[in-house]
Amino acid sequence: MFVHNIVFRNNDRFAITTLLREIGENTLNHHCWNRKLNKPRRLNQFFLEANEHGTRLKYRYPQKGVHTIMEVDKYELPECGWIRVKVK
Repeated sequence: MFVHNIVFRNNDRFAITTLLREIGENTLNHHCWNRKLNKPRRLNQFFLEANEHGTRLKYRYPQKGVHTIMEVDKYELPECGWIRVKVK
């Protein structure tokens, strides 16, 4: 029996651009360095994922897959554009 978790994802480029500006380049680089991830280069590979535990900024790396970059609960988050997704 598979257990499915329900998460909400947001791929809105405008909302993610606004969030990245609020986070700042130094903070983003710091979190990537701590997790031993390369600096993200493409805006369309970012997405937000939320569940009952919090909201995270994630990035789809071409060879590595999806990785969480940081928790973004303390930042201004978008109200619209959230899509409900089942994840295994």
